[in-house]
Amino acid sequence: MDDGLEHPLIGNSPTIQSLMNLVKQVAVSDCTILISGESGVGKELIARSIHNASLRADGPYVIIDCATLSESLLESELFGHERGAYTGANIRKHGLFEVADSGTVFLDEVGETSLNIQAKLLRVLETGTFRRVGSNQSRQVDVRMVAATNRNLEDCVKQGKFRQDLFFRLNVIPIQVPPLRERPDDIPLLVQYFIDAFQACDFPKKEISEQALNHLMNYDWPGNIRELKNVIERAVILCRTHQIMPQDLPKRLCLKSQMIIDEKKGYWYTLEEAERYYIAEVLEAVEGHRGRAAKILGISQRQLYRKIKRHAL
Repeated sequence: MDDGLEHPLIGNSPTIQSLMNLVKQVAVSDCTILISGESGVGKELIARSIHNASLRADGPYVIIDCATLSESLLESELFGHERGAYTGANIRKHGLFEVADSGTVFLDEVGETSLNIQAKLLRVLETGTFRRVGSNQSRQVDVRMVAATNRNLEDCVKQGKFRQDLFFRLNVIPIQVPPLRERPDDIPLLVQYFIDAFQACDFPKKEISEQALNHLMNYDWPGNIRELKNVIERAVILCRTHQIMPQDLPKRLCLKSQMIIDEKKGYWYTLEEAERYYIAEVLEAVEGHRGRAAKILGISQRQLYRKIKRHAL
């Protein structure tokens, strides 16, 4: 799979091969790209691959996380500010669009931006100009914009939460990244990639057992590749032999996998067994916090404690 790209997605499935070909094709243009997909599927790495394979590869690559900053802080990060623009602005600050001049700006979770910020992003797209906070002077930049979202922006447009004109300008080339559950045949390649990545050079090489791989293949991966990466890192650290076994994996994976396998064989779990699985899933999700788990399950902590004891969790 060595074709000049820094591959964010590893796999031989037709879906991934098609996606990789699309990334190669659009990288050499200078068009705006909107990457959509669930959290953890690799949207940021696709954006970086596009930049690395583009004519702007020698220029800056700037990531802007639109979901983690308030509107005022995001505006200052994007466009910069003049000294005295607001309380605490003691020096002039260059915004990230200035920093990214001649390169690529990656707007991660662009669907989280306010309508005010969206209007200013649209201006950059249409005119290549912006104003620092506290300034009336327009500044010119030459940047390529790649955006990503885990939201359905068309629905956000209908709800009045996202500007239609900005959506059309961002959505010149749409790239939809499939969730991991839709390409289970790629899991063995991803598992091996992460094992090699986390393998300490001074330890015997580890491998995945067939039993453990079956559990990984039958899990639906709500956290996608990011979740798989974390699971394999944990397994490589905890595994005390050369082979990663089911006991080296989080409980939620093994329980869910076993239920699916048994259902395929014609065996359906009892309500008691299903309850055990679900409680274990919730406890794993809240990192063992019983108060939060009890609230999610709709029972008291005392009831939860009795169930944990009964199910030997």
